Amino acid sequence: MTEDWRYEELRRLGERERELTVELVGVRGEVARLVKELLPHHAPKDRINEVIQASGYSRTLIEALRGGKDIWTR
Repeated sequence: MTEDWRYEELRRLGERERELTVELVGVRGEVARLVKELLPHHAPKDRINEVIQASGYSRTLIEALRGGKDIWTR
């Protein structure tokens, strides 16, 4: 292989991207776990709104996570 520095940079960036992907999967799992803990099926609307506001996620995503759907890995 050639001595071009861009190959090493491409290798480094590819490795970093794979590391971040693994980390993101873990973070998303924790988000889903917390949503399920905070919002059981009988949770009042006010609590749902609080979780939406605290998380910064959409109502659609929170409702899907609350229902046990793993929409991040379809």
